[in-house]
Amino acid sequence: MRTKDFIYYASAAVLLAITTQVAQADEVATQTPSVTEENQYQPATAAEIFGGEAALPVTPSSTVSAPASVATSEVPKANTPAVSTSPASQSSEAATATASTSVANSTVAVASTSVTSSVVSSESGTASTSATSSEMSNSTVATPAKLTNSTDVPSPTLKVQPKTFIDVSSHNGEISVDDYRALARQGVGGVVVKLTEDTWYNNPKAASQVRNAQIAGLQVSTYHFSRYTTEEEARAEARFYIQAAQNLNLPKSTVMVNDFEDSKMLPNINRNTQAWVNEMRKHGYNNLMFYTSASWLDENNLGYRGPVSTSQFGIENFWVAQYPSSTLTATSAKNMRYNAKTGAWQYTATANLLPGKHVFDHSVDYTGRFTANASAEVDATQGNLSGTISIVNNNPTLGSFDVVISNVKAPNGVETVSVPIWSEINGQDDIIWYTANRQNNGTYTVNVKASAHKNSTGLYNVHLYYVQKDGQLTGVGGTTTQVFIGKTPEQLKPKASFAIENNNAKAGTFDAVITNISAPLGVKEVLVPSWSLENGQDDLIWHKATKQTDGSYRVTIKASEHKGTKGNYRADAYIVDTSNNRHYIAEKVVAVDYARPSGVLTIENNNTAAGTFDAVVRNIVAPTGLKEVLVPSWSLAGGQDDLIWHKATRQADGSYRVTIKATDHKNSTGKYRADAYLVDDSNKRFYLTEKVVEVTQTRPSASLFIENNNADLGTFDAVIRNIVAPNGVKEVLVPSWSLVNGQDDLVWHKASRQTDGSYRVTIKASEHKNSLGNYRADVYIVDNANQGHYVTETIVDVKHNKPVGTISVVNNNNDTGTFDVIISDVYSSKGVRTVQVPIWSEKDGQDDIRWYEATRQANGTYTVNVQATNHKNSTGLYNIHLYYILNDGSQVGVGGTTTTVEFRNAKTKTQTYITNVNSEAGSFTVVVDQAPQGRQIKNIRVAVWSESNQGNLSWYNTAPTGTHTEINVSTVNHKNLIGNYTTHVYVDYVDNTVDGFNLGETALAPRNRRVEPQTTYYSQRDPRWASKWYGVSNMDQSGCVPTSLAMTFTDILGTVIAPTTVADYLYYNTNSFNKTSVAGTDADGIVLASKNWGLKSNVLSSIANIASALMSGQHVLAAVGASQFINYPYTHEIVLHGYDNGKTYVRDPFNANNNGWYSLDYIHGVQSRDSMDTKLGAPFFSIFA
Repeated sequence: MRTKDFIYYASAAVLLAITTQVAQADEVATQTPSVTEENQYQPATAAEIFGGEAALPVTPSSTVSAPASVATSEVPKANTPAVSTSPASQSSEAATATASTSVANSTVAVASTSVTSSVVSSESGTASTSATSSEMSNSTVATPAKLTNSTDVPSPTLKVQPKTFIDVSSHNGEISVDDYRALARQGVGGVVVKLTEDTWYNNPKAASQVRNAQIAGLQVSTYHFSRYTTEEEARAEARFYIQAAQNLNLPKSTVMVNDFEDSKMLPNINRNTQAWVNEMRKHGYNNLMFYTSASWLDENNLGYRGPVSTSQFGIENFWVAQYPSSTLTATSAKNMRYNAKTGAWQYTATANLLPGKHVFDHSVDYTGRFTANASAEVDATQGNLSGTISIVNNNPTLGSFDVVISNVKAPNGVETVSVPIWSEINGQDDIIWYTANRQNNGTYTVNVKASAHKNSTGLYNVHLYYVQKDGQLTGVGGTTTQVFIGKTPEQLKPKASFAIENNNAKAGTFDAVITNISAPLGVKEVLVPSWSLENGQDDLIWHKATKQTDGSYRVTIKASEHKGTKGNYRADAYIVDTSNNRHYIAEKVVAVDYARPSGVLTIENNNTAAGTFDAVVRNIVAPTGLKEVLVPSWSLAGGQDDLIWHKATRQADGSYRVTIKATDHKNSTGKYRADAYLVDDSNKRFYLTEKVVEVTQTRPSASLFIENNNADLGTFDAVIRNIVAPNGVKEVLVPSWSLVNGQDDLVWHKASRQTDGSYRVTIKASEHKNSLGNYRADVYIVDNANQGHYVTETIVDVKHNKPVGTISVVNNNNDTGTFDVIISDVYSSKGVRTVQVPIWSEKDGQDDIRWYEATRQANGTYTVNVQATNHKNSTGLYNIHLYYILNDGSQVGVGGTTTTVEFRNAKTKTQTYITNVNSEAGSFTVVVDQAPQGRQIKNIRVAVWSESNQGNLSWYNTAPTGTHTEINVSTVNHKNLIGNYTTHVYVDYVDNTVDGFNLGETALAPRNRRVEPQTTYYSQRDPRWASKWYGVSNMDQSGCVPTSLAMTFTDILGTVIAPTTVADYLYYNTNSFNKTSVAGTDADGIVLASKNWGLKSNVLSSIANIASALMSGQHVLAAVGASQFINYPYTHEIVLHGYDNGKTYVRDPFNANNNGWYSLDYIHGVQSRDSMDTKLGAPFFSIFA
C-alpha cells in the first residue's frame, strides 16, 4: 500500500526503539523437496505433511544375530531358535535376523565332489549356534492418533496389499535386474516408471527401467508428469504419453498415471484433466490413476478442501503423496492406513532400499492396481538337491586352501551353506563348521587354514550341508584335499617317465605313455599336447590321457588329426594336480611316416549344347579309408568367383562321378578347372589330382525394337521379336535405366507375350525418377532350366514435355466426412517445388474453397487429408484440382477430379445447460459447449434475474474458453434474494449471427450465512512501534499492511503475532516493503508473508468471490482508495472478516473509529486502482490455513 500520509525522514533526534515481547508459534520442522523436472513430489507445508496429527516417533527395533560357533562333531542336535523380524529403520522394511538351525541324527557319506542326492555315513558329534543379546533397543512404532477425516480409514478389516511399490525416473539411473530382485526381496511388488513430461521430455532410462523390472517379475506401471493449463494442452500431453508407451510396446492394460503437482495447473484443473482422461480413453487406455499431494484433493485429512474433485475421477483412482513422519517403514505405513479410501499412498520420498544408490519414493498399495500382477520371485537356490565342491588356491607353504561351492540348490531353497572340515589325524578332533559366504556369481566360498585345525597336514575331509529355508539340515556331499605346511612348490612338483610306443607307419599313429608317476598333490588328469613340426603349431591338439590298470596313463596320437602331415611330431606330458595346477613333465620328438591315398580323374560327356561335363574319379587307393570324394570346380574367367564344391556319387564299378554345369557357374564359357579330393574315415581331406576342361554352350538370340516413344507422356515400348531359344523360353526380362547417375533408377520389367509370339513392355520415365535423355534397355531370356541369358541392348532418347500427375481419392469416410487425396507420378520437366490441391464443395460456389499444400511421402507420392469441418460441413459433390509450383516459380494446372462426401456424424448445434446448482449457497453454473462441427463462438452473454420487473437483473459477459465454457452465477450479484431465477443465454458467433437459449427457472434459497468476526485488533499507530523506521518510512505512516497481516495471522494461528514481527520479515526478507522511494507494501508482500507463516492466499477478482470467502470464514485483506478510510491519492489496507447479509466487518489499522459493519458493495466500489495493489490482478486477498 502507498503510505496514507506524506513521506518524511527522521531528523537528528534519536528514535526510541520499542521492544515487544511476542509469543512464538510452535513450528514443526520439515524438509520440503523442491519440484524439478524429474521429481514426482512437490513442496508441502508443515500442516500438510503432518495432517493435523502429532508426529509419529519410530525407534529402531532389535535384531537377533547368531555368531558362528564351532562344535566338537559334525552332526548337530535338533534345536531351532525363533527368529524375530521387525522394522529396523527407514532404509529397510524388514530387519535381517540370523538364527541357527539344527537337525538331530543327520548322517552323511562322502560320495563325490558334485552330488545331487544325500547319502549316509556315521559322523557323530554336535554343532550349534547361540544368539547374542539384542544390540539395539527394542521398541515399536507409536499408534497414530485416531483419524477423523474422510480419507484415512484405520479399520483393521481394510484391505492393504502385502506388496509395496516404488516409482522411478532418470534420477534413479540404471536399475539392474539384480537391483529389482533385491527390491522384490524387501516386499516391493511394482514399479511406476516415468515415461514423459509435458510434450517435450522422454525419460532416457525408461526402456531399461521397464525391461529389467519385467524380467525381475515386478508389475510395471508408468507415469506422465503433467504441465497442461488448457484442455488442448492436456490432450496433446496425453497423446505424447501414449506414443512413449507404444514405443515401449506396453499393453493398453498398463496402469497409466497422470502426475499433476505444478501449481500453474490449478485453474480449471478438473476440466483440463477430464480432457486428458477423454483423450487417453479415446486411444484405448482405460486403466488410469492420478498422483498428487493430499492438499490438492477435495477429500483429504487436512481440514480444508483442495481443488481436485475426487467424485469426478473416483477417489479410488488417486495415488496420494503425504509424509506424516520421516521414520515410517512399510510395515508401520500399512498399519497407519493414511488416505485409505484412495488407491495408494506414497508415504516417503527417501526410502533407502538399495544402499549406495539413489533413494526411492515408496508407496503402500490399497487396491492392488500397482502390485497385483507381480510374479513371485524365482528362488535361484530352489530345485533338485545339488552342489559342486571345488578346492582352489591350495598353498603348500602357508597350509591354506579355498573351498568353492557351486550349483547350490535344494527343494526348499537354501538359507545357509555349511561346510564341516577336519583332518584325518586323530579323527574329528579339529572339526570346524564353516558358514560359506555367498558371492555375486551365486557361488559360496570358505577360506581354510591349517592353523585353525591344530596345524594338521595330510588328507583333509571337506563335507557340504545346506540349511534349507524350512529349517531342515540336509547333507549334500563331500571331497578331500591334501594340505602341506612349509613346503616349496618345487618339493611338491610331480615327477614321471614319458615314452613313445606303437609308432604305426601304416596307420600314421603312435602312443604317448606316462609311467612312474609321483604326485604329492595328487593327480586330477594327465594331458599330452601334440603337433607336427611343419608350419609351427597350426595343428596343435591337447589330448587327455587315459589311466591304465597299472597306474600309467596312455593316449594314441593320429596323423589324420594333424592335417595328415608326415615327418617329425612333438608330444609333451603335463600332470594336473587336484588343485587344478598344471605341471610340465617332459617332451618327445617322433618321426611319423605313412601311405597317402591316390586316384585318377577323367573328364567325360562334355556337352556343348547343354554346357555340361562329367568329372569321374577311378582307381582309388585309400589306406585310411574312404568317406567321400569331393570335386571343386570353377571357370578360369574371373578367378574363383564361381567356385562350387561338388560331392561325387559312388558308381557300381567303384568309381565316383559328378556332372558340372555352366549354368551353375554364371554361364561362363571357356576353360574350367576341376580338382579331386578324398576324405578318409578320420574326416581328413587329401588332394588327389586336377583337370582343365574347355566348355562351350549354344546361347539364345532375339531382336530388340523401340516403338511408341511418347514425348508427352515420357514412355516408350520395348518389343522383342525373332526369338531363337534352344533350351526354351520361360520368360523375357527387360532391365532399363537412364544413363544419368549410373543405374540408380534400374528397373527389371517382365515383358508380356503377344499373340504373334513377340514380347512387349512399356517403360515409363515416371518409374525412373522422371529422368530425361538417353535410356538403356537390355534383353534377357530365361530358359526352361531357369537360366538367364543376356541377348542384346539398345539406347533410347526419352523426352517428357507435359507436367503429369495422378489424383486418387482414398479413405472416404461417410460417417466422419473425411477423405484423403493421393497424388502420384508427379512430374514436370522444369521440376516441381510444391504440389497444391484446391478443394471446394459444389454448395454455394467456392465459398468454402481451401488451397492445400500436399505433403510428400517416402515413396514419392503426395497426400492431403480433407475434413468437411474445414468446408463449412458441406456434403455432396467436392471438386479436387491439382496445381504445381515449378522450380522457376510458375504455377501450372495439371488436372482434377471429384468425389462425393457424406457427414452422418456431424454435430452442428451449440449446447447450453445449467449444472452445480447449490440452493443454500445461492449459486449455479451455466455451461456453453460449442458444437464440433458448428459455428465458432465469439462471445457469450448470460442474463439472470428473479424479480418480476427484472429489478435484480445482472448480465454475465465472457469470451469462450475453448469449446467448453462455464459461467458461475451467484445470488450475491442479485440482491441475495430467495426465488426462481430465470436464465437466458445469448451466443454470438464469428459470422455475426446470434443464437438465444432460454434455460428456464432455477430455484435458489440462499441462507443469510452470518459469520461472526474475530476481534484481534492492532493499530499501526500504537506507541510501542509507531515510530519504528523501515527504509523510507515508519510504521505509523506506512505500516497498514504489516499491521493488517498481524491481525489476520493472530486470528488464524491462535498465537500472538506482532505487527513489527511481520514488518521485520517483509523488510529484511523481501523487496515488497518500503524498499523504493514510495513507502508501503505491494501485493507480493501479502503473498510472501502468508506463505512464510504457513498460510495460503488467493486473489479475489469479483464481489461474489469476496462474499464466498467471507461466508466460508476466511479473512480478506482489502486495499482501498479514496473513501472514509483514506484520502486521495493514497491507498490503505484494511481487514475484512465476518459476513451478514451482504455486509462484512472492517478492522482499520489506522483508525479504530472506522471499525464496524460495511456493505460489500461499498468496499468493492472504493477498491484501490494503484498498480502496487493490483499487480497480481485485484486488490483483494483471502488468507486461510
